[in-house]
Amino acid sequence: MNALKPIFLAATLTAFPACSQAGPVSGSADKAAVEKIVYDYLMENPEVISEALVALETKQDQSSITAANTAIYDDKRDVVLGPDDAKVTIVEFFDYNCGYCKRSTNWLVSTIESHPKNVRVIFKELPILDGRTKTSRLAAKAAIAANRQGKYLEMHTALMKAKGLSDARIDDIAKSAGVDVAQMRKDMADPAIATHIEDTMVLGQRLRPMTGTPFFMIGDEFMAGANVDRLNAMLDKALKG
Repeated sequence: MNALKPIFLAATLTAFPACSQAGPVSGSADKAAVEKIVYDYLMENPEVISEALVALETKQDQSSITAANTAIYDDKRDVVLGPDDAKVTIVEFFDYNCGYCKRSTNWLVSTIESHPKNVRVIFKELPILDGRTKTSRLAAKAAIAANRQGKYLEMHTALMKAKGLSDARIDDIAKSAGVDVAQMRKDMADPAIATHIEDTMVLGQRLRPMTGTPFFMIGDEFMAGANVDRLNAMLDKALKG
């Protein structure tokens, strides 16, 4: 878009004297001349349009995140690990049946362990694959229920490492993670957990750049996918910033 500024400026400066001297007819001619200049420029430099559209998409993406800031960062129901005064907050939206979410789990856990004072993580349960898997929402409920026993990270990590989740498999995973399965099942039936998950699903729909899981937000940047190199770059930038 910056390349267009000289064109508009030159055309405008040329048009103003004629408008002031010659009235509506000349003004109409000057408008046509400006439009012709802009049209010719865009035809010769079509990449300007692409750049403008990308800039617009980025602005709209960021606006959707800014508008949802409170729901993203201040939902007291979310599981949060790390100190409140940490320098960097990482937000992850995920589904326990998502292969890319599973790939990024080691990175997230190692980041928590490597930066105990400078990083806090907000976990957003987003079972978007439940329609196909029939167990994503169940796993999300189990993880939130495990958090009531202080076993969230153990349960979260175990679910992410597991393949082929089923109702019975989730119980086995919980038991291995040191979770009281009977209490977990009782808590999973709490309507408050279902409401929490549904609210997060609605939030996910509000975020324009969220094209799937995992979806990470680090500092003022965001990314869909499990590109660890990019995640490290985002984290390093936020820590230095």
